[in-house]
Amino acid sequence: MRKATSCRWAWIAMAALSTLIGCGLQPQEPPPRASSSALDDGLLRWALPPGAEAYADIDGRRLHEYVVEQAAISRRYRDQGHPRFWGRITGTSGDAESAAWLVAKLRGIGLSDVHAQPLDLEPQWMPRSWAVTVTAGGETMELESAQPAYRANPTPAQGLDLEAVYVGLGSEADFAGRDVRGKAVFTFRMPLSSSEEALQRADSRGAAAVFNVPMLPGNMRYQAYPSGTVAPAFSLGSDDGYAVRELIAQASDGEAPGVAINLDIELTAGLETALVWATLPGATDETIYIMAHRDGWFDAAGDNASGVASMIGLAEHYAEIPRAERRRTLVFVGLDGHHNSGPGQGVGRRWMVDHRDELFAKAALVINLEHPSTLQTTVRPRYHGTVQTADGLSFRDSDEIVWANTYMPQQWYAGGPTRPQLQAIAVQAFREFGVSTYLEPNPVPPAGDLGRFWQFVPGLATSEFYHYFHSDLETPETVPWTGLEASTRAHARIIDEVNKLELSDLQRPAEP
Repeated sequence: MRKATSCRWAWIAMAALSTLIGCGLQPQEPPPRASSSALDDGLLRWALPPGAEAYADIDGRRLHEYVVEQAAISRRYRDQGHPRFWGRITGTSGDAESAAWLVAKLRGIGLSDVHAQPLDLEPQWMPRSWAVTVTAGGETMELESAQPAYRANPTPAQGLDLEAVYVGLGSEADFAGRDVRGKAVFTFRMPLSSSEEALQRADSRGAAAVFNVPMLPGNMRYQAYPSGTVAPAFSLGSDDGYAVRELIAQASDGEAPGVAINLDIELTAGLETALVWATLPGATDETIYIMAHRDGWFDAAGDNASGVASMIGLAEHYAEIPRAERRRTLVFVGLDGHHNSGPGQGVGRRWMVDHRDELFAKAALVINLEHPSTLQTTVRPRYHGTVQTADGLSFRDSDEIVWANTYMPQQWYAGGPTRPQLQAIAVQAFREFGVSTYLEPNPVPPAGDLGRFWQFVPGLATSEFYHYFHSDLETPETVPWTGLEASTRAHARIIDEVNKLELSDLQRPAEP
């Protein structure tokens, strides 16, 4: 049922692969470091427990190099003329190079039936150019961190010239007494919290443009999820956001800062993506699927180069075990991704769902690897009070994000309450290898690709979302190799324990 590789995709993939080989996986600038000496020496590593020596070959430092290589793919795409909207974006040359890279890795391990299955995409949302400036007191400042939310609507060709208005956290109380109709609305949100409700509240009141500021130190560019607004929507780094807030606070009555906005969007037709497949035959035709999505914004080191790296680590581990000792066939799938446009979002996983009777008839487990290792971070204030700038503006001195020497706890799901054996296996493996988790499982899988499959297959997923998620600061340094190692070893243990169970212990009728 899998499509044959189209000539167009094959040509793109071959060209991308030749680029990888010819360039030796070197980006146009030095690749992001696998780890600084401080991280390498300072991270806490969970010792291999007695009786788990079989998993010693799963080396977190080696897995981390795969994260670095994928980040280099993203940076090559950036340096080929995409300086602001970049990454391993579905349908682009960065996507094709990612697929070719993964095909080469899996073939090098010695897996069978390794191929890229092409998939057509609906017209894809691509921002071609944008600019946002704010003017007050005769001075104009460019908001360099402004990033259009995914699938944001464009401005008119002539752009927008609007009055700025501040609505705090965007609650009903914040909007009380404020006229936002026809204005550029600036709202702030706590780290990792949702912003869509505040933006939609502004939109329903007639805002002409909406800006959301994650209150995290620095001025990172953050690629936000779709806002669901008619008004063009942007995220804004906190340095820029606080600067705008101060200008609004200091404006005289009737002289609010002006905001000029231009956003040009193109819906690009005729693009393709691909699923990457590989098989490691076992002693039976029963299967375990191991999936990870390939796409992502910016370096996309945590989301989801780390998941792809963990998948490769599992392929390497099991390829060294004799086939007779592998009870079930392992199927590895590099998903095209889910950061793309239109009803065809996540087109690869939709194809798999459509063919579930063929693919999963004898599936004992489907593992989705997504953000399996993220650096523990927190925000702490450096000073209290304000600082005075040369132009007389007063700002609260910025806080700072600090890094810990360990990785963040994971949300997790292991088959749900109808599969207590799978949950028990997962809990034991996480504890054995030092994977910190939430105390209770999610009632359904964490946000990610297993959400399309869990109702009709036994599923396992862990993930976490953190300060640098979806931003240009989500570099390989934010993926600790120790977490990659612990998580990948735990997943290998789970696979081995699941292979002791019968299909009847795991399979269930489709859940509602």
